[in-house]
Amino acid sequence: MIRKITFLILSFLLAIIACEDKVDPNYKIIFEPGELNFGKVEANQSASQKIRIKNSEESTGAFEGNVVIMDSPKFTMDFSGVITLQQNESKEIYITFRPTGVEQSSAKLVVSNDEDSFHEIYIYGEGAAPVSFTYLPNKLDFGLVKEGDNKDLDLTITNSASSGFDLEISFSISSSEFSVVDGTSSHVVTPGQSVVIPIRYSPTSTSLNARITINHNSTVQSNPLSVILSGIMDKTTEINNLIIEGWEIFESGNYNTSILKFQEAIFMAALHTTYDNIHAEALVGRGWALTFSRNYGNGHIDFSKALESYNTSISDNARLDALAGKAISARLIHDYTSSIQAAIDLLDLKAAYQFSHKTSVDYKDVRMALIQSYFSTGQFAKSAAEMDILDPPNAPHSDDPATLLAAIQALSGSL
Repeated sequence: MIRKITFLILSFLLAIIACEDKVDPNYKIIFEPGELNFGKVEANQSASQKIRIKNSEESTGAFEGNVVIMDSPKFTMDFSGVITLQQNESKEIYITFRPTGVEQSSAKLVVSNDEDSFHEIYIYGEGAAPVSFTYLPNKLDFGLVKEGDNKDLDLTITNSASSGFDLEISFSISSSEFSVVDGTSSHVVTPGQSVVIPIRYSPTSTSLNARITINHNSTVQSNPLSVILSGIMDKTTEINNLIIEGWEIFESGNYNTSILKFQEAIFMAALHTTYDNIHAEALVGRGWALTFSRNYGNGHIDFSKALESYNTSISDNARLDALAGKAISARLIHDYTSSIQAAIDLLDLKAAYQFSHKTSVDYKDVRMALIQSYFSTGQFAKSAAEMDILDPPNAPHSDDPATLLAAIQALSGSL
């Protein structure tokens, strides 16, 4: 009996001791970092960050549990299933944020198990609109700049007020004749703000086309973008000198050499529309030199081009000379309709016209071209009426073709 009682007492004591040694599981899970903030991420783009989950050495043993993201589908991770961590062991997980619009998002990363161990950190992110910007102008035309001088034009770049980020731009220029005045090749522009970039042209060659290449951080515009640059070394003085030489040589009667001077001026003037005025004058000069060289067809082409292609740019004097030349040369190549119209236009503008570079040519030659062109097209009454104006002592002139022709021939021989 004593043995039995003693056994029972010992068993009871052992049970008490065993209960006192038993310790409930306890886990301390550490997140590094303790909070995850993605800041701004462009809508429909993604960004990832790393987070470390560690089972602290203060835990009572190995941890086994689930890892989930709660409250927002815009956050995802590269891990699924059950995570097992020994004491002081850690695991890296990548969290990805992909916003679908311009909005604030938040979620929780939760690590838990069946033993009521629950650990969490907060995750934040903001969806933002992409960078959108404008640049003006898309072409910088510096026009004419004299050698040794320079000219500045501004390129303005504006980050849209709706952009969710700063605009980051950098640029380069394809020619050393163009440069950024302050030497700055990159800018950061906040939403709603603009930056003005002064570009300088310092010509060293006759004519130049180049470009500014703009690199940027916008995902909704082509990258890179480019701005066309154009400029021309001002050759106005040189072209005018060639034209002056051409007329001097023309007036001396050396028509073939004057043609060459006018051709050189035409070639240089064709480089830029700013030269249109003197381009027209050079064409008129070559037209007259060709006409006096009996190359009436090409002379007529030059007069017509000066009047038609440079109608708004041609000077008043050059217009009169071109109309006179066209009236005369057109009659000589039997383009009577063209001759009639040019003669009428000239005589309406200046009835007493005289060609300043060859004073022997004047309104009488133009009216005679009109008379002959009317006659050649069978308009005998109009031809006779013009003869009355040109030869008033013998007016009125008969419109009989034979009589009229004899009168025309007699008068033209005396002009």
